[in-house]
Amino acid sequence: MIQIPLQIRFADCDIAGHIHNAVYLHYFETGRMHFFVSQLGKNWDWKKKGIILKKNSITYHQPSYLEDELTVILSCSHIGTKSFTLLYKIIDAGAELKAEGSSLLVCMDYTKNQSIEIPEKMRGILKKHLSESEA
Repeated sequence: MIQIPLQIRFADCDIAGHIHNAVYLHYFETGRMHFFVSQLGKNWDWKKKGIILKKNSITYHQPSYLEDELTVILSCSHIGTKSFTLLYKIIDAGAELKAEGSSLLVCMDYTKNQSIEIPEKMRGILKKHLSESEA
């Protein structure tokens, strides 16, 4: 499990003053990219050992606002041969759950335009972050 603080921008809010529902996908992506760059390093070859998003799922629990301090908590729930599932929880400074979701990702070689098996280094990192129910 890894925790990443989020920066809420004024543009993230809708007319009601809430964080717009679609913005949570950006928050998931922010967490996901921070996770991979921090774990795999800046020199990872994303063209040959990349990922492509297959599916996102979000459940909204409570609205969030511009003044909130939000954090995304990221873990892994499934590791297959070519795909894996990341889990996200968005919490506020008081640890109240605002939203949660998941992403199904497939490993991809963009130079060949085909899916690939999860690279060993990535697989090892994902295993370290398996959620407790899967470990």
